[in-house]
Amino acid sequence: MNKKKGFRGLGLGVGYVSVMMIFAVVCLTLFAVLSFRAAKSNDAFNERSGDFLKQYYEADSKAKEILAQLDECANSAVNSGFFADSFEFSAGEIEGVRVTPAMGGCRAEYNVQINDTCELAVRVTFKGSGGYEIGLWQSKSSAVDGDDSHINVWDGNIP
Repeated sequence: MNKKKGFRGLGLGVGYVSVMMIFAVVCLTLFAVLSFRAAKSNDAFNERSGDFLKQYYEADSKAKEILAQLDECANSAVNSGFFADSFEFSAGEIEGVRVTPAMGGCRAEYNVQINDTCELAVRVTFKGSGGYEIGLWQSKSSAVDGDDSHINVWDGNIP
């Protein structure tokens, strides 16, 4: 009798191991590519963030210089006796500063450009007795809202 006919192997075939190895290599390659793309994206984001921080702090420094000039104007206006008129005249000579009367003093407002899309908005109230109070110091979008930027939403009325 032929003994080879009745023998059955219990081990895994070579084909199954090859398929599993190919699957593992494809998975590892895919994870490596995704990790590389995530690291590259993260690096680009950090670079843009660093550029914005540099621009912001340059604008912040310029806004503080303007505030120092306004403080000098306020100090000289306190000594003049006519605070509102004197301060409004001297602060009006600083480029970009808008001065309006306020309760007990004057309010100065100005914007400093951060980049093409953002600006630093500042509002400071100078008191007639000396000193000032910062009411607003924040970055905001400098983009102009046009009619094209709004989404048309149905208001519920049938024409």
